[in-house]
Amino acid sequence: MSEPVRREVIVNAGPPRAFTLFTDRIGAWWPLDTHSVFGDGTVAFEADVLVERSGERESVWGEVRRWDAPHGLALTWHPGYGSQHATEIEVAFSPVADQTLVTLVHGGWERMTDPDASAAEYGVGWPGVLARYRELVDEVGA
Repeated sequence: MSEPVRREVIVNAGPPRAFTLFTDRIGAWWPLDTHSVFGDGTVAFEADVLVERSGERESVWGEVRRWDAPHGLALTWHPGYGSQHATEIEVAFSPVADQTLVTLVHGGWERMTDPDASAAEYGVGWPGVLARYRELVDEVGA
């Protein structure tokens, strides 16, 4: 069974600001052109779901399981798939001096058709996605 993928990034903001930018501004930093269902549009947390919209089309990427601002959140993850194929993501925001260590853990691969390939693909993809998040934090300031 594939181990959970763990990726970390340090951002130049305290946990409250880092959490808010991660969640409230996900549509500003998420690379929709390369990492989405439709390739354009918007993505946002809406109540207890993360949704991508493009025109009249909608794709629920996951359901929020835990929202503990500014410490972390957990959600199911199934962009482009039904919830029966949902994996799990947990994101923690930990203070490190005047910065925040953001730790993303992505697991639950056994629900995927090819668990090892899915884990490997996300293992390669998450660093670039988190780099975009770090860039947004740097652009808007702490």
